[in-house]
Amino acid sequence: MPPRRRGTTGTKGGKEAWMDDDVDAANEVADARFAEVDKAYIGLVGSDDDDDDDDEDNEEALMDVTDDEDDDDEDEDAGGEARREGADAGASGRDGARAARDEAEARAVIEATVSRLKDRQANKVAAASSGATAASRATKRASATGAKKTVRKSEWDSFVDWKTMEHQEYETLSDAEYAKLTKKLALEPEWRPMVSYLTSLGLKAGDLEKMLINCEEVFNRPVSRVITRVEYLQSEVGLEGKTLRQIVNKDPRILLQRNRHSIPRCRYLTKIGVPQDKLADVLGKQPSILHLSVQKGLMPRVQYLKQEVGIAAEDIPLVIQRSPAVLTFSVENQIQPRVEFLRELGISKENVVKMITRHPHLLQYSFEGLGEHLKFLGEIGMNDNEVALTVTRLSQFFSLSVENSLRPKYEYLTGELGGTKETCVKYPAYFSLSLDQRIKPRHLFLEQYDLAPDPFPMKYLSVKDEEFVLRADRTVAEFEEYKEEMIPIFTAETARRALLRQVTTSSEEQRMELERKRAEYMRTHQELARKREYSDRVLKARNSHRMLLRVSNRRSR
Repeated sequence: MPPRRRGTTGTKGGKEAWMDDDVDAANEVADARFAEVDKAYIGLVGSDDDDDDDDEDNEEALMDVTDDEDDDDEDEDAGGEARREGADAGASGRDGARAARDEAEARAVIEATVSRLKDRQANKVAAASSGATAASRATKRASATGAKKTVRKSEWDSFVDWKTMEHQEYETLSDAEYAKLTKKLALEPEWRPMVSYLTSLGLKAGDLEKMLINCEEVFNRPVSRVITRVEYLQSEVGLEGKTLRQIVNKDPRILLQRNRHSIPRCRYLTKIGVPQDKLADVLGKQPSILHLSVQKGLMPRVQYLKQEVGIAAEDIPLVIQRSPAVLTFSVENQIQPRVEFLRELGISKENVVKMITRHPHLLQYSFEGLGEHLKFLGEIGMNDNEVALTVTRLSQFFSLSVENSLRPKYEYLTGELGGTKETCVKYPAYFSLSLDQRIKPRHLFLEQYDLAPDPFPMKYLSVKDEEFVLRADRTVAEFEEYKEEMIPIFTAETARRALLRQVTTSSEEQRMELERKRAEYMRTHQELARKREYSDRVLKARNSHRMLLRVSNRRSR
């Protein structure tokens, strides 16, 4: 029973004050009940990751709260009866009606809360049964990302994303489209604004799947931050459309980076001479540049290329534009060893500079590939000086395949054109020409008119078609018609020879493998025979020893 207010009497005014105290106390009890109900409700629905068992336990707890409230109501009714014995009949009637109304409202709130919880639990069960495929995809994605945990978006973050998208020109995916993607990729409901924005940039379902596996954190970031990031890449760097999609596919982490981290790297590239309109091409080819430190990553590599290799400052931008990956190579493990390798071949410092400037991809070739090319030049009879001249004059020499390009061209040069290795040293650009589309068509076109010299001049291969046809006193149209007819034949013949060479190589490899297995079998057989012979000797010695023991025992008896 609530305490009486001090100083009150049994008068009518005292009774009204006492009744006001009862109403305040009843309101406090009701507030406490609603607080308990809210607490139980929050415990049930506060986390999306709760199990169904937890939901059932919390629901039982909520029903216990309801039962406790019923008991409290009974106690309060009993106390009210005691108080109402000395109160006015009209006042007690009004108090009873108010208490009944409060009790009815409390029960209505509790019943509505329990109904919502049951509906939510039923929806969870239905979603779990229908989303088995999505769950398996989510498990696969979780195993691919390893033990790395990402912070899920809260309801407030999701609300902010929706409000952000309302002020953008991008359309949100429809329910059907998002449901289709969710079934395929196991997407979360709160990711819908981000997925809508990414699809507006041109990303397809396959691109989103790669991003989920490689960088799921993007989907948990606020949409406003990603929009700001993309707008910076579009306005300042110049990444648009297909280029933007390619760079996001290559390195989705670029969407997580803050603009203040990218600005110094872009400014450094423009400072050393990379044109502003070429930044998009450079970063599109090598987006990891934006993750490198200017002081510890970019500057040391540029300084080494200028000071140690000897590349002029005005040529550094050309090197970067031709091969942006140069800025990601390790100086100690990749750039320096290959530069020293070229110099050990007898190539002068000036020629090494020319080779790297014209073809910077040279710095990323493996030593096995470089050795294979040098072995080919040695097989055709070139000495060290001739090798140095050849690779210096043809910077892309190491990028050409030995078996599919260099060797077939050299065989055609010596077998059909009347050339020698000196021709290769003098005209190394011959190796860069297409065998099926340039060398064979021009040689055989003149040969059909008996106009092909022997040896065949290399200048006939380098001039334009208009000048070449004058040698045969023909028109460009006739030469184009000849190429249209013969180039497919040349291509098929080259493919046939390549296949035959591959089969021959494969057969040789198989023969060597069989010989290796045969030798291994013979060694194993000899080892087994030796062990068997040893076992026979041991067995005979053991039997002899047993016989001696038996004879000795008999004599002792």
